[in-house]
Amino acid sequence: MNIEKLARHLKEFTLDEIEMIAECDCKTELEHLLSEDKLVFEQGKYKIPEEKPDSNFELFVIPKNKITPIKIEDAVAYFMKEYVKKYCKFETYRNYNSIFNFNILPYLKGYFLNNIGTDEIKTVYKACILKDLKPRRIKNTMALLNQLIKYFQNIGIIEKTCNFQVKRLTDKNQFSINRIIFEV
Repeated sequence: MNIEKLARHLKEFTLDEIEMIAECDCKTELEHLLSEDKLVFEQGKYKIPEEKPDSNFELFVIPKNKITPIKIEDAVAYFMKEYVKKYCKFETYRNYNSIFNFNILPYLKGYFLNNIGTDEIKTVYKACILKDLKPRRIKNTMALLNQLIKYFQNIGIIEKTCNFQVKRLTDKNQFSINRIIFEV
């Protein structure tokens, strides 16, 4: 039996307690763990020493020259593979894929992500209105476009030139361009 693993699980125990659980003589193994500082003996009990948090950390700075033009089609493919597929449920992946393919990419195809501005955002919004999408779908489309842009801004691929927010719906049946806040 792995006494060290059992000791880590128990955290605090006496020699009798661990021998009863392990059903073997553990004294030599415990002495070995004491000599390696994997255990401490205090007030008649063996204990796992508290681990001190590692105070070392690194700071990563994205170099300015990393900012590169990326087509929206490539950005969506990368975002879906590296973020959505890894961190979202399958249903979310399907919904995002549908929104990108039917509500965003047809109107922004060929654009570079770093060149998308308020005019292009408004174009996508107006296209959603013309398609007679429900307000919630429009909100989700605009929020997903915002999420895509912010994702690439945060990893340093594009500059923070286009910033907008999509306000949460207060009334489920109302959504308009006034609900989108553009930052200048």
